[in-house]
Formats: sequence, C-alpha cells, structure tokens
Amino acid sequence: MRIFLLFLFITALSINLCKASTCEWVNCTEPYDLSGGVSRFMSNVTGSNFLGVQVAQAILKKELEKNINGKININIDSYSVKDLKKGIFKSIKLNGENISIDDVYFTTLDIKTLCEFNYISIQDPKNPIFKEDLPMSFSVIMSEEDINKTMQSIGYKKIIDDLNMLGSSIGVFKVVSNSITIKNNKFYYIMKIAIPFIKNTQNIVISSDLRVSKGQIDLTNSKLVNNNILVDLKQMDKIINYLNPLDFSLNILENKHARLVVQDIKIKENKIYANGLLIVPKD
Repeated sequence: MRIFLLFLFITALSINLCKASTCEWVNCTEPYDLSGGVSRFMSNVTGSNFLGVQVAQAILKKELEKNINGKININIDSYSVKDLKKGIFKSIKLNGENISIDDVYFTTLDIKTLCEFNYISIQDPKNPIFKEDLPMSFSVIMSEEDINKTMQSIGYKKIIDDLNMLGSSIGVFKVVSNSITIKNNKFYYIMKIAIPFIKNTQNIVISSDLRVSKGQIDLTNSKLVNNNILVDLKQMDKIINYLNPLDFSLNILENKHARLVVQDIKIKENKIYANGLLIVPKD
C-alpha cells in the first residue's frame, strides 16, 4: 500500500486553500531544497519541464494501472525537471472513472494535493521517504451497483464470516446473504438471516441515515422497514455499523501510513457522495 501511495502522489492542480474544518488537519511547509531560480526558469523556457511532466505522467499512469482498473487521468505540476527527479513537486491531481482497487468499486475517485510544496525522497523507490506531511483531499461517488460489487469482495465477505462465527458461538443468527439498495435517496441494508429453530430464513430490511462521526461514516437511526420479525434496533445499529460497506470502501485508501478523515457524506440522485482528507505523515 505504501508503494501504491508513492505512485499515486509522487509526481493535481494544487489549491492552496483550506476551509476552517480543513485547516486544522493541513500543515503546509515552505519550499526548500529547490533548484536555483535560473535553473527553474530555463527548465520552463526550454520546454524541458513540460516534457518531463508528460513523461512522468505517462510513467505514473502506467504504474497506477497495475493497481487500479478503469479510466485514470493524472495531472502533475512541477517546479522543474531537476526538482521532479528529486521528488519535489507542486501538485498532483488524479481522476478515476468507473474504477476498482482490490475489488472496491467507485463511480468516480478524485484525489489532489493541498500544498504548493511536496517532497518525497525516491532514492530507493521501494522505500520512499516522505520528507514532509503529504495532505490531500479526496472525493468519491459510489452507486448502488458499486457498493454491491464491493460487498462481494473477499475482504468484505471476511467481515460477514467473522460476524457469523460470533453469532454461531452464542447461538443467535447467521447472515445468509446481504446487499444494499438506494431508493428515493434513502439507504437500505438488506439481510437474509437464518435463526436457530426457525425453519425458513428471515428477510431484514433496515433503513439508516448517513452521518460523519469522528472522521468516519456512521450509519445511524436504523429503522426496520419490514415488521415481520422482532429485532433490537440498538443492537442492529451496532451490527449495521460493523458491516458498514461505505467505511469498508473508503478504507482502501487508508493504512497505518495514512490517515483518512471523512468530512461530508450525502445521498444525491441515488448515489453516495463523500469527501474528506487523506494525510500521509512524514517519516
């Protein structure tokens, strides 16, 4: 994942702006270790910087396509070829459409750096050194189809298996199948469960509101849509959040080297819109 982050951000038209809710997370560094002003000027005048950026974008896109399926566009803004080779760049912007990363699906994924100066030492490509924090903004759109395909991934099925193992140990229920649907801009989680001593499987349809809590997506105010089965909605809230496919999807962008902070989530035109920050700390 660390190498993936390197390929993703090393080489987004920068916007050196931050909202009040963003500034507390973003700490931009003043430029240093840059090549001389004359060198940067000549690099731009001769066109070598432009050509270097085009080559870097092509290489980066090729590497990204080893990890991402779908349509990808990369934009790089650099100070000069010399600086770019050192791992210093102004900004990167990535746009992906109808993509999948490790069987997690997005209709669109946009990531861009937030500072005008970014520095990643790449003397050893297998062990890049983040010289400064790398703050980025991200936004995603997920359709009902995207989420349901993600829920078929090995990683998500393991969550179901773990829940079933716990359920069987205390003799409660087993999740036989699950899916989501989005109708009239409402989010519904659908489960078919097997209950001990009951012959037929039971269908549970739960509607939940979406909110951001402590930088994560929370499914809250769960309501039982079909009333043919009695369930404890407080417990169901916990179970639904344990199975939360939206948090699972966004966690593909996060690991121990990067912190993901969701700032906003909403449903519009029967699709999930989420945005926030992704910050890779300096080494």
